[in-house]
Amino acid sequence: MADTPPEGEPVTENVQTAGANAAVESAPSKEKEEKSVAVAISKEKPSKGKDKSSRTEKQSTSQRASLSKSTMGGVTSPLGLAAQQKATLRYMPTYRLEPKNPLKKERLEIIIKAVMNKSYNEEYMFHPKHSLHMAAQVSEEIKNRIKLQNFDRYRYIVIVSVGEYLMQGLYSMINFLWDAEKDGFVSYVVETPRYFAICTVFYIYYD
Repeated sequence: MADTPPEGEPVTENVQTAGANAAVESAPSKEKEEKSVAVAISKEKPSKGKDKSSRTEKQSTSQRASLSKSTMGGVTSPLGLAAQQKATLRYMPTYRLEPKNPLKKERLEIIIKAVMNKSYNEEYMFHPKHSLHMAAQVSEEIKNRIKLQNFDRYRYIVIVSVGEYLMQGLYSMINFLWDAEKDGFVSYVVETPRYFAICTVFYIYYD
């Protein structure tokens, strides 16, 4: 009976062992919680890095857009270089005072006579509105046919006047300041009992 422990001792040993087991079991649970928290933090960190990379990409795209706007305005190129301008052509003076293809007055007379006789013939009837438009067409046709002769360095002024005979007279005068040697004029008149048509072509040398 001496070896048997007292009545209260087994109870305390069981309580202590139970408390130790509970402490051992609680320690792994805390470690698991710490691991889960560490995993959650590690998962959140890459998202912050992605946000930073997206911000840097946005900044780079905005800088590219600003560069493209500056190039569209023609201020700078994408490489920061100044925009190149087209080279302008410059001609040296020839010191030539005479035309290569000089004007021949006889050709002008033939052209004027042919066009005037075709337009103002015996079938023509004078009308204020119709005659005005027809005179403009005749003058344009004469000028175009003269230009086809390719006389060098000449400009032309063509005037066509049409009127009806009603027992009246006509007097016209034109003054010019020109070179008497190179400038001149050619005139042709179509006259009938009912109407008259006068065409005058001035040719002026343009150096």
